[in-house]
Amino acid sequence: MARSSMDQIVAGLARLDPTSPDAADMVRMALKLKACPGYVVAAAAKAVETHGLRDAIPELVAAFDALYAAKRDPGCTGRLAIVIALHALDHWAADVFERGLTLVQLEGDPNNRFDFGAAVRGACAQAHVHLLRADCLDVCAEMLADRWVPARIGAARGLGESGRIDATATLRFKLALGPDDSEVMAACFDGLFGLRRDPAITFCIAILQHEDARAEAAALALGSQRVAEATGELIAWCSRATKESRHRVGYLALALLRSDAANAELATVIRAGPAEDAVAAAEALATFKHEPAVHDLLIACAGDTKDKLLRAEIERLAG
Repeated sequence: MARSSMDQIVAGLARLDPTSPDAADMVRMALKLKACPGYVVAAAAKAVETHGLRDAIPELVAAFDALYAAKRDPGCTGRLAIVIALHALDHWAADVFERGLTLVQLEGDPNNRFDFGAAVRGACAQAHVHLLRADCLDVCAEMLADRWVPARIGAARGLGESGRIDATATLRFKLALGPDDSEVMAACFDGLFGLRRDPAITFCIAILQHEDARAEAAALALGSQRVAEATGELIAWCSRATKESRHRVGYLALALLRSDAANAELATVIRAGPAEDAVAAAEALATFKHEPAVHDLLIACAGDTKDKLLRAEIERLAG
């Protein structure tokens, strides 16, 4: 079938009327097309997910199997959409979620290939957790050692969302091993906070002592979780961190706390710190410039600054 015809089918699926008695049949027809490409399958899966068209689930599962064996799903678009749809509908399909754990699909330049199957593997690991499979922690623990970032992110999120206190051991071990991708570490810290907040705070503060990317991830975790009692530790970390880390992460972590003490520290940096630090602190504080108190604080800091160029930059950031 021509690409233009496929595009029309995708457009029709996007306009699908879920109240129509033929809605599920239309999705089934699309999924049963000969050599149906991944992007059409993805549109059909989205329709099933959005409208809860459970009658089309068997065809959705069959489509995953068909795409698994064929090279017509660039970027794993169709297979990932199927995993997401079945997960959203709380429908366990071993042919999808178990096979998906081993899916590998390398694409791109031979010298710079990317495994698009990694996102599918990560999503399948999460589905094992949410659909209460007995081996969910084992699946996620193994996936946390995957070579590719999207798979590790899915595994970390799955462990954090498991509701199992014993999952914290695996997340701590992962972070203790050393730095990883920033999103992977953020997912690990989020999981620790979701499972046991108080021990997570203590663990994060301890991680601040490391002189690597883990400390940055811990600082952002403490900030995003609004751990006000960690203000002193974050200020101390900013003082010993490299200028680049302090500007990019440290001041933002303080701003994320959304506390008077943290804002006061940022204001002190803006008023008295070197120009580069002042601008970085103002940029971090300006994240919440929509709040009247923060906006007024920025304007007050600008008014106290004698450097005209710096004052103009702070006023610009205040908006």
